[in-house]
Amino acid sequence: MQTSQNADDVATRSDLVSGIRFLRAYRECSAEIQRMIDRMVEIVADPEVDADEKEHALDTIAEAVSPFNIADLDRADREFCQTSEATVAEAELLQQEFGFSSTVRQMMAERHLTQERLAELTGVSQPAIANILSRNCRPQQRTIEKSAVALGVSPDQLWSACERTAD
Repeated sequence: MQTSQNADDVATRSDLVSGIRFLRAYRECSAEIQRMIDRMVEIVADPEVDADEKEHALDTIAEAVSPFNIADLDRADREFCQTSEATVAEAELLQQEFGFSSTVRQMMAERHLTQERLAELTGVSQPAIANILSRNCRPQQRTIEKSAVALGVSPDQLWSACERTAD
């Protein structure tokens, strides 16, 4: 029992140290960034918000308090985007997006599904479905998986690079 309590104390102390680091980083942010973080915290704490939105809010918080110099990251990103590797990767992603959009549209037509009905079946909003189908945004892996279930196919049939992760 002593060992179990010590493990709990270590976890609690580790959580406390992480919380202190976060608080320090939060206090170093501008008032505008702090307000944005506060809004994201409300999203994460809201039981009505779905897991995708909560994950996005957590990512936003992490980015806001990140110790990395954004200018350095931007410069590295610009340099990478000028490489042939980036050009090939972008072309592959665009082809995958086109393939996903075309395949989903075809399957929707075969099944006489509207965007609204697909939205209901997937739990994704109709405007999000419209944006994905018009290639204004990339679908998240979970959206690909939900779409596959709704259409009765495997995720790989919708997105050639879809990697399913073990839950």
